[in-house]
Amino acid sequence: MYRLFLALRYLRSRLVNLISVGGVMAGVAVLIIVMCIMDGFQARVRKHVRGSLSHIILTPTTGQQAPPTFARLEQALKAGESHVVAAAPQIRYPIFYEYQTQRQVAYGGDGFTWWQMEAVGVDWEAERRVSELADGLLACRDPERPFFVSREAEARGKTTLLVSRTFVERFALTPYDDNGAARYPYGAMRDDRTGARLEDDATIRERAETLIGQELQLLYGTALKDEAGNPRFDPSTPIALIAGVYDSGDSLEDLKTVFMDIEQVRGMLPHRLDHSTNPPGRHPPAEYLQVNVRLDDFEHADLVRGRLEERLGHAFIVETWEDQKADFLRAVEQEKVLLVIVLSFIVMLSGFIILATLTLTVVEKTRDIGIVAALGASRTGILSIFLFNGLLIGILGSLLGLGLGAWFTANVDVVKDFLHDWFGIDIFPPNIYHFRSIPTVWHWPSVLKVMGGSVLMSFVAGLLPAMRAARLDPIKSLRYE
Repeated sequence: MYRLFLALRYLRSRLVNLISVGGVMAGVAVLIIVMCIMDGFQARVRKHVRGSLSHIILTPTTGQQAPPTFARLEQALKAGESHVVAAAPQIRYPIFYEYQTQRQVAYGGDGFTWWQMEAVGVDWEAERRVSELADGLLACRDPERPFFVSREAEARGKTTLLVSRTFVERFALTPYDDNGAARYPYGAMRDDRTGARLEDDATIRERAETLIGQELQLLYGTALKDEAGNPRFDPSTPIALIAGVYDSGDSLEDLKTVFMDIEQVRGMLPHRLDHSTNPPGRHPPAEYLQVNVRLDDFEHADLVRGRLEERLGHAFIVETWEDQKADFLRAVEQEKVLLVIVLSFIVMLSGFIILATLTLTVVEKTRDIGIVAALGASRTGILSIFLFNGLLIGILGSLLGLGLGAWFTANVDVVKDFLHDWFGIDIFPPNIYHFRSIPTVWHWPSVLKVMGGSVLMSFVAGLLPAMRAARLDPIKSLRYE
């Protein structure tokens, strides 16, 4: 009993011990805050990066045998895998968007150049069952028929497409008034006065509605060979109409992707589907270039992927959406690990403070140690006094750090707004991270690991001073001045 009593007394009586508690508290709180924010950021990134991707993607391999029709493939997928919920075909084809830059003007040109993109042809009814593209629509006249703008445009055979919010911001798309002047000087998705990125959902959707029906100049081409076998490029420059605006959350992917009806993209392919327009001996192009598959639970993705690879053989490349985004997801995970390692030095610094503090305590309490030993305390008892002292510093600091970390995590947006309003510091700019609030996830196993590691570090830091105290000679200690 005297061991714990003396450990508590030494902890209360010396201010430097309380400084050690503060060091442990700061280290634990910082680690908890960083881990919660990084876990939240990682979860939000995974959700947004997935965007319009499905759980599993099937891509036909090049070969002499044409892949099966989509209807047969879909039937085989649902019949052979109980976890498969739906499948949707896609066709991807490169296109270009014409826009004007000052750099081209400076070079002596007319200022127009081309932005390379990818037209993704989807069957809307099937696509909305496998991806979250429909949930990301900011504006659309008819969510059931998103590629329909007006009967007049449909009658003229205009190409219609869905553009992303990032694309609208990048190229400052804006509707024009009757006099030909831009209605919004900084673009439809920017503030009229400052040009800052809009964050109000209602305003964003209202602005996106004004873009529906606006014309865009596109370019796509077909690579062909003439009679002599020389390659040539057959360009087409259709005028496309904006049918809607979407935001999948993956700004890099959104900037180079537009969605169109699958029949429109199929019409861009070098050869039609009917055999009469294909050279003799050549298979007609497939009705899809990839198939997106949705599962009842993504936890089964690896299992289903393995089964599909066995069943389909070399006819298809089978990937999950995590496989396609593996490099980016790995970079986010490694950034989290790096931050935790760097910030762990704060806790290690607290350990050195505890080591120095308890060493000074042993020196100052040498006479007291001699008295306790003379009264019958064993070396183990004296050792336990200072081990308890270090352990108490670790436990108290970890509990205080837990409270501080929990408060900060719960009010991180309040702190962010305070720094922005009073000091002009924007620690989480939405134009970079594309999040209006700082995402956090409270993960108890990770929090308990941080606290347990801090307590263990405090215990180890108190071990050397405790061993020094236990080895002191009681007689010499009583004579110590």
